[in-house]
Amino acid sequence: MLKKYFAIIDRKTGYVFLLSMAITYFCYRFDFSFNLNVTLFSIAVVFPLVFTIREAFRKRTAILKFLSMFKASLNATYYCFANNNKLTEENKQFVANSLHAISDLFFDALRGKEYQQGKVRDKLNEVYEFINNNRDVISTGVALKIIRFLKDVNESIENTVGLKLHGTPISLRAYCLVFIYVFPFVFIPTLINDMGGNDQWIVYALGAVHGFILISLYNVQDDMEDPFDQVGLDDIKLEEFHFAKEDSFLEKPAP
Repeated sequence: MLKKYFAIIDRKTGYVFLLSMAITYFCYRFDFSFNLNVTLFSIAVVFPLVFTIREAFRKRTAILKFLSMFKASLNATYYCFANNNKLTEENKQFVANSLHAISDLFFDALRGKEYQQGKVRDKLNEVYEFINNNRDVISTGVALKIIRFLKDVNESIENTVGLKLHGTPISLRAYCLVFIYVFPFVFIPTLINDMGGNDQWIVYALGAVHGFILISLYNVQDDMEDPFDQVGLDDIKLEEFHFAKEDSFLEKPAP
């Protein structure tokens, strides 16, 4: 469990720490410092970091909404068939397996596999065709409800996949990372000037702490960019949104 809390620490954290230590050492070694107001420079680093983290949280919230719509719509679709006493158990099982296949294809795409849009469309068409082929036992009102639910299923899939493929701007995140690496070159000489050359250990500590904070914020945002990889603390638990993974109406594989 404790391992998860170190998820934001990676090689970039080590690079920033070593960079801060090296810059501090060489500044003292060559008696180098300058008086510079770093407030504007700090804003140039912190503001885009806060912006990208906020957008990543918004994306995660939107994805949760679409996943909830996805599962609720699939369940509602199935129960429209399950509550129809005129349909055989075999027909109900056929529908359940089709919906389960849609769920599998969708979550495979979220876990990193290629999104097979054609196969998802084919499975949705199977349900549409099933409705058309059984209009004698499926009323027009129920058919319209099912079509509306399937529309919500398709919409939630496309929106979620779109959010996964197109996250926060890559150029802005690259800008943040570059400025995090540049920040010690500006901050540490200014800190040495303000400290007047006294208490070197404080400069070493403050340089390391500032670098750690900035790179940790970047890593938090980076983890939230892909909330499906089950690495970060805030990743989405996909199995909670899987359609009827353990329900009895799914066809069991032959032994």
